Amino acid sequence: MDYTDFIQAKQFIYEDVEREIKLAHTSENRDTGIMLKTLGISGGGNFLAALGLLSYTEFAGKLKYNKKRNNGRDWASENFNLFFDDLGDSYKKFRASGVNVYDIFRCGLVHEYYTKKSCTIYMLASTSQPGIGMDGSGNYYFVVEQYFQDFKSAFEVLERDLYSKTI
Repeated sequence: MDYTDFIQAKQFIYEDVEREIKLAHTSENRDTGIMLKTLGISGGGNFLAALGLLSYTEFAGKLKYNKKRNNGRDWASENFNLFFDDLGDSYKKFRASGVNVYDIFRCGLVHEYYTKKSCTIYMLASTSQPGIGMDGSGNYYFVVEQYFQDFKSAFEVLERDLYSKTI
């Protein structure tokens, strides 16, 4: 992918998720939230944003690692897992704990429009917890806003790694 295409993809990804996060924040505001509700809008698209972020994680993994099977086809899960680990230590530890993040979260949302295990998908971050994990009660969670912040940090590193001579 040339740098111009990368920038276009980056702009799409960022604007796509940021729009939903801003909509959720606007909905939380007492005055603007009431106005949005009269239009039939409440919050941002938490499931769609989570689905997008997990798909974008796979896309970024393919750009960075480009793992292929013996038959030359992409190894989507491996590309996803490697970039997921790039999001930070808490992500790497979560996956290393035996949770099949690719199958439960990414494939669940992409193919079944729901995670394969019970999970609460939040739009907005309320603590400094990682964007995905298991809470103290053993329930899975996904926090769009936090995952996006961690994704952006890893994606910026990817951009520097791939295009440092172009930037």
